[in-house]
Amino acid sequence: MVMKKLLSVLGILVVGLFVLSSVSVAQHGHGGTKMKMETKDVLVEGIKVSFMVMLNENHKKMLADMKMKEDIEPGTTHNITVTLKDEKTQKEVTDAEIQMKVVDPKGKDQIKALKFEGEMKSYDAYFNLPAKGKYQVLVLFKSGEKKGTAGIYYEVR
Repeated sequence: MVMKKLLSVLGILVVGLFVLSSVSVAQHGHGGTKMKMETKDVLVEGIKVSFMVMLNENHKKMLADMKMKEDIEPGTTHNITVTLKDEKTQKEVTDAEIQMKVVDPKGKDQIKALKFEGEMKSYDAYFNLPAKGKYQVLVLFKSGEKKGTAGIYYEVR
């Protein structure tokens, strides 16, 4: 399967991208509520890929505060959201297909297609990050003729 092959190559390509990533712990105020959410940005092929990782209980509260209803996927601990923005035009990329692979500290992976959230202009999925340690979060995206790979490390403490 082409996707599986691309995802395996993704790990190799991503190593160089970590040098470009910037890290910030953002205080996102949604509906008057402040939430701690780790945000990391990576620049790939003129596209700024922003990763936001949030515990499910914080994500659920944020959605409730925004009057949005969503069922959190059973057996998961975190929501991972990705936004894509064209570096030149500063416009959000809202027509991408995105596959995400999360590799746990022991090397076991989870692969999911991210779903687009129109109201938020973002893509997300729920993942299970149950153990402490460093997780590798990788995406493969395609929008029109543009394709790219990006990744970050996320630490569960």
